Amino acid sequence: MKIEVDVDQLRESLRDRAGSAAGVGFPAAMLEVVDIEDESPQELLARAEREGLDLRDFAVDDDCGASDDW
Repeated sequence: MKIEVDVDQLRESLRDRAGSAAGVGFPAAMLEVVDIEDESPQELLARAEREGLDLRDFAVDDDCGASDDW
């Protein structure tokens, strides 16, 4: 199944997760935040898969806000 992923949303989520880890006693996680900022979309996808994230949560909507009931 092919999924079009919103890379900006994925990057933000990964950054938030790493920042939260740093805030609860894992200061080395701040290095992860820096890495996430510099990663390519492919690297972000690989990181998300390693961390067990469901990429469907970051899928781009195809309808662009259109409503079927007009």
